[in-house]
Amino acid sequence: MQQNQDIKGFTILELLVVITIVAVVSAVGYPNFMDWREDRQMRASMEKVSSMLRSINTQAQRGNFAVVQFMVRPKTNSTEFFSKGMSKSNESTISNTSGQNVTCRIVNSGYWNNHQVEYSENDISTNIDGDGAVCFSKDTRYFLKEGKLSNLLNVSIDGKLTNNYIIICTRKNALKTGGKCGTTQNDGLEKPAYLVEWNRFGKISKFKWGGSAWSRL
Repeated sequence: MQQNQDIKGFTILELLVVITIVAVVSAVGYPNFMDWREDRQMRASMEKVSSMLRSINTQAQRGNFAVVQFMVRPKTNSTEFFSKGMSKSNESTISNTSGQNVTCRIVNSGYWNNHQVEYSENDISTNIDGDGAVCFSKDTRYFLKEGKLSNLLNVSIDGKLTNNYIIICTRKNALKTGGKCGTTQNDGLEKPAYLVEWNRFGKISKFKWGGSAWSRL
């Protein structure tokens, strides 16, 4: 039987051209994909942190705890975020019986009624290089800061200065700038980076670093 002579396949040259085109497209698209992936990871971490802050403030407003604490603990290869609460009875014992003032003390046990790691992430860093905490209460009496969150530099956001914030950036960016995120372009902050701001009333605001300034989300 005579075969159909019109049937043709790809030549080696055609296959090489297709492979070259695919390689070029992949080389161009891969960095963009990695940038997108890093941005999504930083944003997801920022959302989790802001959710933690809202949650502990809700607990304080509902009266479930007299004082609540949000704490950050940088570690060698990860960053941990904690939330803690102090019961009304414990707050009363400290402030009335012992004659001490309630503080935003950073301790592992014996002071707060609950102490747990809410969130831990390996590939992110923050703008602090040691333990730091901020505390809130319903009547704002216990709006306190401790450790590395107590002496933050003022950052300009929406035309005003604030020192109530946490910045989240990539670990590779932090390693370039002494192990923690910068706060501005001048001290090495790079995209992707996000910032969570709070005030004494528990209002939480979120911002994204655009390369030269913070923009509200």
